[in-house]
Amino acid sequence: MDEIEKAENLDNGEEQEPKIYEIGYLLTPIIPQDALAENVVQALKTPIDKFGGVITSEMDPSMIRLAYTIKKNIGNKKERFSDAYFGALRFKLLPEKAAVLKDVLDKSDKIIRYLTIAMSEGEETIVPPKRTFQRREVQTEPFEIERREKEIEPEDVKEMTKEDIDKEIENLLEEKAS
Repeated sequence: MDEIEKAENLDNGEEQEPKIYEIGYLLTPIIPQDALAENVVQALKTPIDKFGGVITSEMDPSMIRLAYTIKKNIGNKKERFSDAYFGALRFKLLPEKAAVLKDVLDKSDKIIRYLTIAMSEGEETIVPPKRTFQRREVQTEPFEIERREKEIEPEDVKEMTKEDIDKEIENLLEEKAS
């Protein structure tokens, strides 16, 4: 019995009110930019429609750098991703069909990871973030200046004879003794 038949069998005669859900998702970066919208429809929108869900709003996916590498089995091979397309959808769906939708999304090779949350009534639209998420670069300038100050230029270094080295060692030992 496939997932759609399971969802149809869940209708037990009593009418329930659909809930509002939001799904945040990461799609594989292997998808070409021009085929991205088509893949969102195949991987997410079509299953939601099949279970009787209604999409109320969406945030178009955009490429982001992930905080850590995510592993996913795709075609019996463990793939590692450090970038992904991040997007979100809000939709209305009956609660018992949301669990069956999860099974369908888990099997998709296009979705690296996703999170579905139930929203409060009246939150049908996604509010886009006020700023874009960008990874801050660590400033190394103060460290570079400090490192350069400690560096010795080659012309400042003079060759030492064996006697000079012995004198330097004796001076160090005298300093340590006192």
